[in-house]
Amino acid sequence: MSTDVYPRASETSILARRLSFISMAMLVIYAARVATTAFPFKPFDILWQLTISSALIETAAIPLLGLGLLHLASYLDPADEALAKRRDGLARWAILAVLGFLLLIPLQASASWNTVATARGRVTTQQQTANRNFALVREAISAAISPEDLQARLQSLQSPELDIQFENLGLPLPETKRQMLIRLNDMQEQVKRRINAPPLDAIEGLAGNSLRLMVTSLVYALAFAIAAQRRGQEIPLLVELLMIWSLKGGLKRRALLGAPSAADEDYFTQLAPPEDEPPGPL
Repeated sequence: MSTDVYPRASETSILARRLSFISMAMLVIYAARVATTAFPFKPFDILWQLTISSALIETAAIPLLGLGLLHLASYLDPADEALAKRRDGLARWAILAVLGFLLLIPLQASASWNTVATARGRVTTQQQTANRNFALVREAISAAISPEDLQARLQSLQSPELDIQFENLGLPLPETKRQMLIRLNDMQEQVKRRINAPPLDAIEGLAGNSLRLMVTSLVYALAFAIAAQRRGQEIPLLVELLMIWSLKGGLKRRALLGAPSAADEDYFTQLAPPEDEPPGPL
C-alpha cells in the first residue's frame, strides 16, 4: 500500500514545481512587457498614460493566471514550505495589483478626456489664429488708398499661412479691393475646411474603448482581490472586504431598527438568570 502512495506523492510534487516555474515565468513575461512599453518614461504625457494603461489592462490575464497556477501548485504540494512562502509573498503583493487596477480606472477616464480636450483646444487655437490673420489682411485691403499702398500693406502681413500675391491688373482700386476680398473669403473657407475638429466617430470610439478598459480594469481588480491575501489572514482579500462590508451594513440596519447591539445583548444576558438555574425560594 505504501508503495502506491510514494510515487503518487512524488509525481504531485513534481507537477507542483512545474506549475510554480510556469507561474513565475508568466510574471516575468508580464513585467518585461510592461517595462518595454513604458520606456521611455513619460508619466505626464497623455499618450504615454493611455498606452501604458492599455498595456497593463490588456495583458493582465498573464499575471492573474500565473498567480492562480502558483496557488494551485501550493495546494498540490502543501508540504513544500518554500512554495507556500512564495505563494504568501505574491498574495500580499497582489494587494498592490488590486490598488493599481482600481487607480487605472480614473487614470484612463482622465487621459481619454484630456485627449479629446487637447484636440479640440488645438483646433480652436488654429481657428482663432487663422481668423485673426484674415481679419488683419481684410483690414489692410480696406484701408489701402492706392495700389502701391495696398501692395506695401500686404507685403508687411505676408506669412506662410497667408500666401496672398498682389497683382496689379490695371483695374481701379475699388475693383481691385473687391476682387481681393472675394479671393480672401474663398481662402478663409478653405482654411476652415482644412482645420477640422475631431470627428464624432473618433470621439465615440475613444469613449467606447476607454469604457471597455475601465470595466476590464475593475474586473481584474476583483480577480486579483480573490488571489490576494493580507499578512496573518486566512481568507482572500475580497472575502475579507465583503465580510467587513456585510458586518458594517448589518450594524447600520440594527441601529436604524433600534435593535440592541452585541454589547447591550451581553449586558442584558448577564442581568437575566440562566435558564437551567432553579428558581429560589419565595
